Amino acid sequence: MASDRRMRLMSLRICLLVYVHTSFPSWALAPYQGPKPPWNYKGYNSFPAFYFGANESGLENSSWLPFVAQHQVAGWGWQQNFHSVGQDRWHYSQQEVSLAQMASRMATYMEVTPASPQKRLQALFVYRHLEVAEWYFTTSATAFHDPGNRDMFLHDKNGHICWDNFDNTGPYWNFSSPRVTEWFLNEVAAEIVREANVQAVFFDETDYLYCGGTAGNCSADVHTGAEGLAQYRAKLQLLRSLALKLNAANVWPIYSSYNGYSDLPWRDCVMPFDEYYTALQDVGWIRFYEYGIGATSPSPAWDSQATLAQALRESELGLPVMIRAQPHGAGATLPLGLFLLAQNDFWYLGISTGWLDENWQWWSEYEKLYGHPLGPAELKSDGWHRSFQRCQVFVSKDLSTAKITLTDGVFII
Repeated sequence: MASDRRMRLMSLRICLLVYVHTSFPSWALAPYQGPKPPWNYKGYNSFPAFYFGANESGLENSSWLPFVAQHQVAGWGWQQNFHSVGQDRWHYSQQEVSLAQMASRMATYMEVTPASPQKRLQALFVYRHLEVAEWYFTTSATAFHDPGNRDMFLHDKNGHICWDNFDNTGPYWNFSSPRVTEWFLNEVAAEIVREANVQAVFFDETDYLYCGGTAGNCSADVHTGAEGLAQYRAKLQLLRSLALKLNAANVWPIYSSYNGYSDLPWRDCVMPFDEYYTALQDVGWIRFYEYGIGATSPSPAWDSQATLAQALRESELGLPVMIRAQPHGAGATLPLGLFLLAQNDFWYLGISTGWLDENWQWWSEYEKLYGHPLGPAELKSDGWHRSFQRCQVFVSKDLSTAKITLTDGVFII
């Protein structure tokens, strides 16, 4: 969800790295053994759409809640009520409270309004940042306003704290410091599990710095090479510990990652996704794609084939996944077709042009019933094919066109 804040600096290049296999190839990864989310998956009986928006001016009004309720999973990002909580870094803001209030408002709507087939919502999530100590979250601001916590933040060789200068939201956490792990477990996670009506939490930028990102006003040497590798590995252990703590409270972490497997690299990461997946292979979590899979991102060339191949692998492994995709032109058929190629249990799709309420709509394709998949996707001479109970899915080899043939008609793009 860093997209709208990072995109101007993210002319994402095709990764030319050749990784050395230090353990085992991706195709030998063990199937996912973690627990599944604590709600029933209904993504074959109705379309598993999710919503991830925000109202910068305050709580959603009652007229917007029926729209959100149509989605099976819904949450709000850092922009929620930002005009109130995002004033400046010198005042303590309470974005945690703002997000919790929105979750409670939505849960109340689901409880007190009459039952309806259009009310599909099963899980609500809130937002936290996992790379920058953003000042509009009280738990983050408390950490960096304490001079005794300087070791918890990245520094350059001159001792200057590395500050996010994209939108000036805070300093970068130093995950090599054990005190950062303690802070996230004892302050951030502990606060989340006390919130009512929250079934999941979205953690932004779990590995942006270690996959070609920049550390604000600091040079790349603070988060690349051996130093970056050590930080990344320490962060993976934090992700595992967070998942265990949250799972115990029936809360599921949603981890946004830019990384690819060793044989499917699509960003310049300090290590491949194999190690990330292995660290979390037996805990409950959901992987999140910010830019879709295949040729549906704002810059489609850099990720198209690798991200689809990666999604297909994660489907085979049994990993829960959420994919936020851009519409293709004015339509949803291509991102929908790519999603259906990989759909498995606890897979969700959200199609939007951005992260605010006005960027989301209810697509007519969401109203169709596709049913259960009858087998995995197959690559044939003309492109990708997959059969469902109520449709046939086709995506061209170059991932630029899709056709979904239903029992009651055809969508084509």
